[in-house]
Amino acid sequence: MRGADGPTTDTRLLIDDLYLRARHLKGRHLRDLLTDRTRVNALQVDAGPIHLDLSRQCIDAATLHALFAWASACDLDGARARLAKGEAVNFTEGRAAVHPALRGRFGPAAVRETARFEHQRMAGLVERLRSGERRGFDGSPLKALVCLGIGGSDLGPRLITDALASDGHYPVRFAANADPRELDRALQGLAPQSTAIAIISKTFSTRETLANAAAARAWLRTAGCPPEAEFRHFIGITAQPEAARAWGIHHEHLLRFDQGVGGRYSAWSTVGLGAATACGMPAFDALMDGAAGMDAHFFEQPLAHNLPAWLGLMSVWNRAFMGLGSLAVVPYAERLALLPAWLQQLVMESNGKTARAAGVDATRASLPTAPVVWGACGTTAQHSFFQQLHQGPEPVPVDFIVPCVNSGLTIFNDERQRIVAANALAQASALAVGRPDSAIEASGHEAFPGNRPSSLILLRDLSASTLGALLAAYEHATFTAATVLGINPFDQYGVELGKQMATQIEQVLQRLDAAERPLNLEGAGHLDEATRASIQRLVQNRG
Repeated sequence: MRGADGPTTDTRLLIDDLYLRARHLKGRHLRDLLTDRTRVNALQVDAGPIHLDLSRQCIDAATLHALFAWASACDLDGARARLAKGEAVNFTEGRAAVHPALRGRFGPAAVRETARFEHQRMAGLVERLRSGERRGFDGSPLKALVCLGIGGSDLGPRLITDALASDGHYPVRFAANADPRELDRALQGLAPQSTAIAIISKTFSTRETLANAAAARAWLRTAGCPPEAEFRHFIGITAQPEAARAWGIHHEHLLRFDQGVGGRYSAWSTVGLGAATACGMPAFDALMDGAAGMDAHFFEQPLAHNLPAWLGLMSVWNRAFMGLGSLAVVPYAERLALLPAWLQQLVMESNGKTARAAGVDATRASLPTAPVVWGACGTTAQHSFFQQLHQGPEPVPVDFIVPCVNSGLTIFNDERQRIVAANALAQASALAVGRPDSAIEASGHEAFPGNRPSSLILLRDLSASTLGALLAAYEHATFTAATVLGINPFDQYGVELGKQMATQIEQVLQRLDAAERPLNLEGAGHLDEATRASIQRLVQNRG
């Protein structure tokens, strides 16, 4: 169903059919759709420890199969095969996306072998840190680790650590923001002589990360660390080892990862050092195994039984065909509190684009792409933004994520876990069905219209392997959405312009003579007038 130059007319016809189906389903209420007893069985799928239920979405089984047909016409099967083999699916940069290779079962053999080697080196470093063998400038064991990164170098490892590090064996902290308060908080209460510091940057040139690294270096020196002993404290994690060595990282304390590993997919590489140190290598290996199992499911299962493909197509259905521009992610587990932020980057940095691949027809190219992703933990979120989910002017799809077992607690042996699970199911039901009381609906203020779509994702437990499967499922869902939309999920050119402009403005701020009146902005002619005025205001209020 693809020609040599891209999709054929059949793809356009399938899109037209999906628009017609969306128009029909917008005229039906979930309250009525859920009276069909066969609906739930037709709209649920399992993959290992994860169960996905789409029965509360504004979709039916026939439309789901129409989405499968469209995905096939967009060559999702071929795209999956190319990703699994390690072919150049990142078509704008001409390289492979090798994060599945980090998990050991798929991708180029050479990348898998290098990843195994670096994984073993990381495991050795984790053991030396956790055992106290690694020592600081005065001979003290390094009893804590501070990880300096940003974006994908921070969000994934931070999420994994928050979700899995329950033993408190080895404290690991993270600092991403260049705001000095972030690093101050990370270092608070730590002794410089017993603190290891990991600098995590793919290029080893990330401005915010290197600024924090310089501040951490000054912190060590103020505590009496001689320059020649700094190497005992610093660990470098990068795809550019030469730049790390030039900064001062000792070769024995340098961990590498492949250039083809995008930041938002990098927690599976040596970038995961912080999480592995906090959780221990057995837990980190179980996380990897869970993700590898989801890789196998995504690459090998047909679309009718493929959970990540369902997730990705559901996202496109709501955004492109139902016209819903937002997705709320609500995990009913405090250990997954950072999942919405991780997903925000994964989805919006991957698919928040309009440019399409060559050969994508105009109909497909005009489809909206990524939703705005946001969210927070239930049940606390119910007391903040759920008011708008229930009675706001437009529906917001929700992903409810509920573990059946959380830290050994279930609905049968813990009252609070029972409260959490009951609230998750109640909210999903209330959003879908509403309150069909005509007298109350007539009053307006107490009306609950319902017909608000949601997906229910049940996790068997919150073990490391289940978390790995969940994260990999969302990764592959994002790839699925990108494939049918005809975009490249593996570049992020939109991040670069702001970085370049920030560098220019920083140089202007550095040059300014604060004593001059008026301020001399000569050489800043490339800045727009609003920015020039803001710079003047910043300097005038320098305090």
